[in-house]
Amino acid sequence: MADSEDDLPEQRAGFLARLSAIETIIVAIIAMIALAGLMLIGKGFYMKATAELLAVERQVASR
Repeated sequence: MADSEDDLPEQRAGFLARLSAIETIIVAIIAMIALAGLMLIGKGFYMKATAELLAVERQVASR
């Protein structure tokens, strides 16, 4: 029973530690593409928000 408890740290190796070098590079590329996509989505929300604020400012200024 003590032997099976000693093997736990070896069984819980990190996700990236179990991958080969090529697989790790592929995971990193996928992560960078996902991050770039999230940045583009954020930029789109920012542009939409600034356009709405400018429209409200113009509406208030015209009164």
